[in-house]
Amino acid sequence: NMPYVRFYPISKLKHKYKLDEFINTHSRHKTERENVNLNRNLPNYVRFVMDLFLPHVKKAMWIDSDTVVKCDVVEMARNVLNGPDDNGPAIAAIPVEGKPKGLYEKDKYRNPIPDWGIETSFNAGVYFVNLDRWRAQGLTEKIRQLALKNREYRYWRMGSQPPLALTIGENFEHLPLTWNVKMKTIDEREDMSLEDACVYHWSGPSKPWDGFQHPEEWYPYVDESDKEMLDSEESNA
Repeated sequence: NMPYVRFYPISKLKHKYKLDEFINTHSRHKTERENVNLNRNLPNYVRFVMDLFLPHVKKAMWIDSDTVVKCDVVEMARNVLNGPDDNGPAIAAIPVEGKPKGLYEKDKYRNPIPDWGIETSFNAGVYFVNLDRWRAQGLTEKIRQLALKNREYRYWRMGSQPPLALTIGENFEHLPLTWNVKMKTIDEREDMSLEDACVYHWSGPSKPWDGFQHPEEWYPYVDESDKEMLDSEESNA
């Protein structure tokens, strides 16, 4: 039993909060495993309406499904995004040097895309959000309008990462780097080890359930039915 877990049917969220309007309608590569356009994966866009279906919640944490959390998220949530300023940072994430990922150099009409002036961005797979500040700053509608504009001009090729990163810009609180550690590069890093990480993140196409990048760190959290499926796939490989 999980008395404090509540599930929200994606079909209801889709219609009530118009999730379709956030979708990037431009084509993107399809995964071999799922054979779907990742830009049309509606659960990715739920992050933009958390303020609406959690109306009485002040803080939340977004965690992609390809992660394992090793540290106390409650303690971290209490330590970030504090203060009375409604114009302060609405999210806390690890900083990533450079422009947001997934942007084109030119739009659909071959014009240079706008310069958003962002030199330090973040990965949207793991972050904390102050939903009171999010509401005060009207971020849901700002992201929605930017996503709709992208349909006309085609600024980016990815799904939910670019509109969030472009709307937030550099106005985000920096988390320790251990709170979003990419498993595909952890063995090459000199500044931390696997044991230091608070959040393992299998970002990109190589997933632990396919046997990539330390799948042994994922395996203990898989339920018995999924373990049987994974064992069957490995034996048939």
